[in-house]
Amino acid sequence: MSTIRGEKLLCYNIFNKFNMENKLNTKTRILNTLLIKQEASVNELAEELGVNGISIRHHLKGFEKDGLVVSREDRQGQVGRPKFIYSLSSLGMEQFPSSYIEFSSIMVEQLKKVFGSEKLREFFQEVGADFAERNRLDRRQRNAPRRLPFIIENMNEQGYIVEEKVIDGETMLVNYHCPYYYISAENPEICHLDQTMIEELCDCTVEISHTISQGDPTCTFIIKKKK
Repeated sequence: MSTIRGEKLLCYNIFNKFNMENKLNTKTRILNTLLIKQEASVNELAEELGVNGISIRHHLKGFEKDGLVVSREDRQGQVGRPKFIYSLSSLGMEQFPSSYIEFSSIMVEQLKKVFGSEKLREFFQEVGADFAERNRLDRRQRNAPRRLPFIIENMNEQGYIVEEKVIDGETMLVNYHCPYYYISAENPEICHLDQTMIEELCDCTVEISHTISQGDPTCTFIIKKKK
């Protein structure tokens, strides 16, 4: 057994003991288990937690609805009913106490002090382009007449809550949850990360009309064809 695998197993055993000793409710135990195991099926969760599969499936559906958990279909060696593997979404990860928000805010503020606002904006544009490359749509989706549904699905899996709207003939993506809110409130340059990511994925021009970080109820990205 590798060192990393052994450490993960030890960590999981400690966490499982913590779950039982503190008599945590089933919902919390499921989230704790997904945090350590990274991903698991309904049957695996039921076996690990000693809870029936119907109850596990019920809670997972609720987590998916709330955006805390994402699932993927696994058909390897599967006959009949498809098997789904569950893992925490970005929003789900944020439910656990962490100092990363404070650390990230300090780091971004220091970058801004050293390089200035314009360089920070360019930095986040590069990050957005990198995100787009990592989440590049497959050839079938890239050639589809409408790419936005695929982009919306991708963003929602990353912890956003996005929908498409058409107002006065303008197509826009409206986001109701900013994953970087605590950073963007003082550093709006990070909004260019999302702008560039959407531009790269849909091969279009994107204008930012509203942002949650500046007090608006949503982040709104207006989609325009490239000239």
